[in-house]
Amino acid sequence: MFLKTRRALRRMIKRRARPVLLASAATAAVVFAASWFLCPPPLEEAKHYPAGFVLRDADGEILRVGLNRDGGDCRPAYAANRKDWIVKAAVAAEDQRFFSHHGVDFPALARAFRQNLTHARRVSGASTLTMQTVRLIKPRPRTLWSKYVEAFQAARLECAMPKDEILAQYLNRAPFGSNLVGIEAAAQGWFGKRAAQLSLGEAALLAGVVQSPARFRPDRNLQAALKRRAYVFDRMQAAGFITAEQRTGAESAPVVLCRALRPFRHPHFCDWVASTLPARTGDIPTPLTPRLQVLAEAQADLHATRSGCDVAVVIVDVRRNRVVALACSGDYAAPGDGRVNTATAARSAGSTLKPFLVALALDRGLVAPGETLADVPRHYGNFSPANFDGAFRGMVRAEDALVLSLNLPFTDLVQQLGVEDFATGLRTLGLHTLNRPPGHYGLGLAIGNAPVRLVDLALAYTKLARAASGEAAEAGAPFSTPAAWLVSDMLSGSGRSEDAIGHLGDAAVPRFAWKTGTSSDFRDAWAVAWNPGHVVAVWCGSKNGRKGPLWRTGSKTAAPLAWAVLRTMYPSASAAPWFARPPEVHYRRVCALSGKPPSRYCGETFVAAAIAGTSAEALCSWHRPAAAPGGTTTVVYPPGIAAFLKKGMPQSAAAPRIVHPASGTVFKLQDASRKQSVAVKLEGVADAETVWWFVDAVPAGTSTGRTPWLWALVPGAHTLTAATAAANTSVSVRVE
Repeated sequence: MFLKTRRALRRMIKRRARPVLLASAATAAVVFAASWFLCPPPLEEAKHYPAGFVLRDADGEILRVGLNRDGGDCRPAYAANRKDWIVKAAVAAEDQRFFSHHGVDFPALARAFRQNLTHARRVSGASTLTMQTVRLIKPRPRTLWSKYVEAFQAARLECAMPKDEILAQYLNRAPFGSNLVGIEAAAQGWFGKRAAQLSLGEAALLAGVVQSPARFRPDRNLQAALKRRAYVFDRMQAAGFITAEQRTGAESAPVVLCRALRPFRHPHFCDWVASTLPARTGDIPTPLTPRLQVLAEAQADLHATRSGCDVAVVIVDVRRNRVVALACSGDYAAPGDGRVNTATAARSAGSTLKPFLVALALDRGLVAPGETLADVPRHYGNFSPANFDGAFRGMVRAEDALVLSLNLPFTDLVQQLGVEDFATGLRTLGLHTLNRPPGHYGLGLAIGNAPVRLVDLALAYTKLARAASGEAAEAGAPFSTPAAWLVSDMLSGSGRSEDAIGHLGDAAVPRFAWKTGTSSDFRDAWAVAWNPGHVVAVWCGSKNGRKGPLWRTGSKTAAPLAWAVLRTMYPSASAAPWFARPPEVHYRRVCALSGKPPSRYCGETFVAAAIAGTSAEALCSWHRPAAAPGGTTTVVYPPGIAAFLKKGMPQSAAAPRIVHPASGTVFKLQDASRKQSVAVKLEGVADAETVWWFVDAVPAGTSTGRTPWLWALVPGAHTLTAATAAANTSVSVRVE
C-alpha cells in the first residue's frame, strides 16, 4: 500500500511539474529574447571617444594634444596587437578567458556568486573585458541590474565586433591615473613612448593601475603600484604569457617614470587649425609639412629682426589646396601679444585684391592686357582716389597699371564691373571678412579698403593659381582659366623678380607671379607669390595696427621675404613649374595708342594678348580720318584723357623721372663671382624718345622710351643720371 502511494505521488508530481518546467523554460526564453532585443550593443557610442583632439603633421608626428571637456588627456589612437605586452597584461589581469568566451564568462560568474555568498560581501567580480568595455563606452551605475544589462550588451557586442577591436575599445578608454585616459595617453604620459613600445614591466604596471587609478597612481603610490604589478605578473605567468625568466628580468629593471609634457609645436598653426574644427575631438591629420614650416618660422623671425616688423608667412600647396605652413614671428609664450596670430587677423588688403578685379574684368571683356586705361584725376561724389605715388600718367596700359598697382584705372574698372559683383567674386574666393554690404566699401574696394586675413588671401590666390592651371571649375574660382593665366602672366617674369630682390643676376631665376600691397599709413605690407606648385603669402606690420614708417611697403618690406622663401623652395629655374598657356589665349595686333584692334586709320601697332571670343573686338575709335582730303589722321581721346591732356600735360609725364631704384637704395651683392644687374626704370619720356645714361657723370649707355636700362652693379656709392633732349634726372644709390 505504501509503495503504491509513493508511485502515485511521483506520477502526480511529474504530471504537475512538467507544465511548470515548460512554463518556466518558456518564460526564461521570453525573458532572454526580450533582454537580447532590449539590450543592444552600444555600437554607435563606440564610434565616439571621450577624447580631446590630437593634431598631427603630414609625417604623422603629434603637433598638439588638446584635453577633452572634462580636462582628460585621451588619445584614442591605439590599435590592439596581441603581440604587444600591454594586450597580454590587460587580458591576464582582467579576463584570462577573454579569447574563448562570448562576452560572459559563466565559470567566473559562478565562482564570484559562490564567494560573495559565502563571505556575505563582495569578494570578487565576474565582469569580463567585454563587459568592462561596454561600461566604459556607456557608463551605468554599479548595480545588479546594470550588470544584467551589460552582460547582454557584451554578448551582443561580441557578435558585432572582433576581439581585437573590443580590446582596442577597452584600452583606449580605460583610466590610467592623473588625467590620462587610454593607453596611448598613459604610455606617453608616464613613460614618454608609444603604447606599442612599452616594455613588459611598464605594460604590467599600467595594466594594474586600471583597477584603481588613484590608489595605484605610480608617481604618488609607487609601492602600491608595484605590488599590483606583481599580481599582474602572477596572472601573466599562470596564463603562460611570460616565463619565469622574463618576469625576473622585468622585476629587476628599474621603474623610470618620465612625465612627458604634452606636445605643443608650431602653436600659431595649431591655433588656426583648432579654430576650424567642427568638434574639438579626434585624431586629426593636418597637411603641415615640417620642412616648410621650419623654413617659414625661421624666415619670419629673421625678417622680423631685420625689419623691425611683426611678420606672418603662409605657404599653400596649390595642387592639394591645403595650407602646409603658417608662421608668425616672435615668441608665442611672450606676455602681452605673443599669442596674437597675425596670419588670421583681418587687416586692410591694400592692392592685393587688384588681380582678382582684373581677372573678373577680363572675363567680362571690359579690358584686355594691352588696352589703354585712363590714369587721370577722378571724383566720385566725396571719393577722390589717388595713386600711391600721387602722380598721374594720363594713359597707361592695363598690364602696366596692374604691375604698378595704380589706383585710378582700377577704381574706374570697379565702377564698370559693379561693386556688388566684385564683392561677390571676392567672397566666392573665400574672403569672408568682407561681411558688410557692398555699399559699405564702395569704389574703394578697388584700392583695398576691405579687411582680409593672410591665410584667406593665400587660399584665394590658390584658387587663382589652380584656375590658371586649368582647374577653374574644380577650384570654385569666379573667373576662367584664360583670365587667371593672363593675370599670372602679367605679374610674372624677370622684371617682377627684380621687384622682389632689387636686382638681377646673370643666372636664370625661377618664374613666379607676384603682387604686393600697402595699406594706408603704411600699417600693413603684403606680398603674394605663386606658381602651379605653391602660393607664398607674407604680411609685415604691427600686431597692434599702429602706423608704420614710410619704407614699410609691400615691394620693399614683404616681397623680399616671399622671395627668400620661394628661392629656398625652388633653388633653380628648372625646379620651378609654370602654367601652360590655354588655347583660348591668343595674340593679336592692337593700336599702339588705344590698345584696341587697329582700324585702317591707326599707325603704329604692337602685339598683345587677348581671350578669343571674350576680349572686345571693336576697332580703335581714337584715330579718325583727316578732316580734309590730304590731311593727317586726327586723334580723338576719350573725354577724361582729353581733359587731362588739354591742361598742357604731354602724353607722358612733364619731365623724365627715375622710378626705380629710389634714391638712397642700398643693393647687396649676393655672389661676387656672378654678374648682377639692376633694371633702372624711367617715366616721363615718349615711347620713341632716346635716353642717355650716365654713372657718376660717365656715359654708360642709351635706351629708348620707357624700356628699362640694365646697369651692372659695382660696389660703392654711385649717381645714376638719365638725360633726354629736354631734361635730366638723377638718383643716388649704394652697392655693398
